[in-house]
Amino acid sequence: MNSTLRQRGFTLIAALLLLVLMSAMAIGIMMTIDTEARVGGNNLENNLAYHDAEGAMEKMTSDLSALFTNIQAPQASDITALNNFPPTQDPSATYPDYTLTPATNPNGTLASSFDTIHSGPNAGLNALIIPVTLHATAQRPLGDQVSMYRQVEVALIPVFQFGIFSDSDLGFFNSPTLHFNGRVHTNGDLYLGVANGYEIDFHDKLTAYGNVVRQQLPNGLDSTAYGNTGTVYIQSTSGGCNAIPPGPPGPNCKTMALNQGSVVGGPTSAQNSNWPSISTGSWFNGWILDGNYGRAGGTGVKPLSLPFTASGAQPYEIIRRPPPGEAPTSTIGASRLANLGQIRVLLSDLPADLHLDGSPVDADDIQLDNVGWAAAGVAVTGVAGRAYFADANIDTTHTFRNPDGTLATFDYPGTDFVQPPGVATNQWPLINGWLRVEYQDVNGVWHPVTREWLQLGFARGLVPPNSAAGIANTVHPSAILLFQQLADRNGDGAMTNGSIGGAPTRYESTAISGTPYNWFPINLYDSREGEVRDTVAGNASCAANGVMNVVEIDVNNLKRWLLNSASGQAVDYTAQNGYILYFSDRRGMQYAAGNPNLIGEYGFEDVINVPSGAAGTPDGALEAIPPGKTRSPEDVNANGVLDTYGVKHVGDAFGAAIAAATNAAVRPNPYSPRIANCFTVGRKNRVTGARHVLKLVNGTLGNVPTMPVAVNGSMGGFTVASENPVYIQGNYNTNAADATWTNPAAPDPPPGESAAAVIADAVTLLSNSWEDAGQNGTAGGSFLWPTGAWTNGAWLGRPASTTYYRVAIAAGKNINFPNPAFATGSLYGYGTDGGVHNFLRFLEAWDNGSTLNYKGSMVSLFYSTYATGVFKCCGDAVYHPPTRNYFFDPLFTQPSHLPPGTPMFRDVDNLSYRQDFTAR
Repeated sequence: MNSTLRQRGFTLIAALLLLVLMSAMAIGIMMTIDTEARVGGNNLENNLAYHDAEGAMEKMTSDLSALFTNIQAPQASDITALNNFPPTQDPSATYPDYTLTPATNPNGTLASSFDTIHSGPNAGLNALIIPVTLHATAQRPLGDQVSMYRQVEVALIPVFQFGIFSDSDLGFFNSPTLHFNGRVHTNGDLYLGVANGYEIDFHDKLTAYGNVVRQQLPNGLDSTAYGNTGTVYIQSTSGGCNAIPPGPPGPNCKTMALNQGSVVGGPTSAQNSNWPSISTGSWFNGWILDGNYGRAGGTGVKPLSLPFTASGAQPYEIIRRPPPGEAPTSTIGASRLANLGQIRVLLSDLPADLHLDGSPVDADDIQLDNVGWAAAGVAVTGVAGRAYFADANIDTTHTFRNPDGTLATFDYPGTDFVQPPGVATNQWPLINGWLRVEYQDVNGVWHPVTREWLQLGFARGLVPPNSAAGIANTVHPSAILLFQQLADRNGDGAMTNGSIGGAPTRYESTAISGTPYNWFPINLYDSREGEVRDTVAGNASCAANGVMNVVEIDVNNLKRWLLNSASGQAVDYTAQNGYILYFSDRRGMQYAAGNPNLIGEYGFEDVINVPSGAAGTPDGALEAIPPGKTRSPEDVNANGVLDTYGVKHVGDAFGAAIAAATNAAVRPNPYSPRIANCFTVGRKNRVTGARHVLKLVNGTLGNVPTMPVAVNGSMGGFTVASENPVYIQGNYNTNAADATWTNPAAPDPPPGESAAAVIADAVTLLSNSWEDAGQNGTAGGSFLWPTGAWTNGAWLGRPASTTYYRVAIAAGKNINFPNPAFATGSLYGYGTDGGVHNFLRFLEAWDNGSTLNYKGSMVSLFYSTYATGVFKCCGDAVYHPPTRNYFFDPLFTQPSHLPPGTPMFRDVDNLSYRQDFTAR
């Protein structure tokens, strides 16, 4: 019994012990499961917090980039205001720390300095660097936090830091040997090639947001079939290609084969699978990169654009007048050179259009057709008598064309021409429109000086002044603006001072006062604009579309005014490292349908006309959109329609048939009928349509304006900005005496050199030998030889001479399109924009041993909307190419030597990225 009880007790104890053990095990398992659940939950929350913080970093970077894209010059407060916009995509996350902290000066302004960009595809460029620290802490509902820091630099990159920049496709092809020392970038496709038997080498980095194309020309022709297989050299380390010429390339200057582009054929072909190793591997080591338009397969290039284009505005707005009511501080307004400039020269058909701020018309709005203030003549300083603007006194030869038999009305937008009192009906103004000149002082106040400038004079002799050649303006020696020249009626290049050929109504006189009938306007013939194809249509004839009325600026007299006059000395030169002169001539410009405001373009795009073949007759339809592109090559302003409204009055003064053709309601044609004798009619008559241009003359070394005192070791410079085409005649800002042309080690800059730039719709370089008209019996002159002619194996017409230019140029070009079947033989380049070697436009025969020496920066920001004639070469109508001696100006890498008003791109680069592990 007792034994049994003892056994039962033992069993009970054992059972209880087992139960305790099992309970402990169960509790342990439960505790393990709970701990793992807690740990797993914490890990999940921590991971979510990490991703939230990482997303916050990316949003900060994106917002910062957008801020500098949309605002020209943001303040520190604009950056810190982004602290109020943390991410919202995860509603369960909060951000106890979310700050963007820019470096600031003691007065609270953004701290910045010119430095080298340290990372990204733009590394190595000098830019205005603004450091910004990003800090974000993301917190989850259970309290988990992740804190991150990122150091970024906002880089404001001056466009003239690039030797060559293009907002669209950029072409090197079929040129003679070219050695280029500057940085190259395009937001489109980069075409790389050179003519057979020649070489091209690059001494700096090449970047393309699009593709690198080796096997096609920009017009779609095959590189091998069209002689584009010369040797392309690209360096694989800094200085790798500086040894050529003259010797063979070294081991770090490497050739780029035809099959080494980023695509296997044209720009729409498949990606080259070997491209990443070619681009960033040991072959080129990152000295040529692409972006493949942001798609997979590219090697990291990003597009660079002007700040206001993110809102959809076109880049050409930078040279346009602001529309009525636009705030100067708006996204676009802050970038317009019309607002950034300190001197404005404005011409219009209506005086109210001259006031960009909407202020009322005043006494410095001057009518140029001998009406109003000018009716009694202008008292020109230092010149006896009164000076008048040119009128036509129609002679018995009827070479002056009257646009209206009675001149009672002359239709212009919003106004009529009124016959001046006491002037016979067979006389009418050759110079028309309204003029306003004004300058801005250091307080931002604008002062009109139109009368002051006109009292310095506005006329010259038969050729422009040129101090380098000893040619003085003996008519109005101090004139800055030149509107007219002495009337050489028989075109012999000399003033007869009497009747010509016994005709009492035809006379030439050197008398420069007392009459408006001794003058001709300053016109020239631009065969690129006037000829629809590169063929000679007749040695004497020309098209109304190419007759350009010129306003000349004597650059040296402008410099003298700035330095010596009270008004000139009051012009603000501190804000922009010198002076910006803004020019806009809207005379003859028409209104686009449905728009109550003029918009600053020609308004005629029917210029390619491939369906009409070799005739080129306007066909009234947009050209087809090329494969891989988004717009027609005729749609230069990107509005989606073919504009022809602007041709309405082109040629009104050149004959009834021409006026009828250009005023036709359907398919207006400014190319036909032609002016039978360009020299007789074109050079002396009034230009009535939107065919007005600016020409810079007398700008040799020492004549281009600089600041009156040095700032940071620099005398600053002079920028001309224009919504019209600009022509530069003769040596500009340099000459043959500049030793750097032949000796790179020579002191630079030479005495008298200015940090100079021209930013315009288009820029054409005219040599020292250029003649607007020409002289009877000679081989020169744009009106005497509008399309040239071959005689005994020589090309007569517009012979050039070696000329020197040192100036940054930002201008428009044309849109590439497929080469048409009719453009055979020497015309194979038709359909391209001319490439880099023709970005600077030519109108002369340079192939007579002449060299074009150019040092600067070539920048294409937009397509030309005023000079809409497409590139054409190499027949005989337009030009014969020069020997090109092109250099990037290394002074532009120094901020003190940048031209005034240099546009800037924006880029945001990440420098460092770290997690703060002290946060929970």
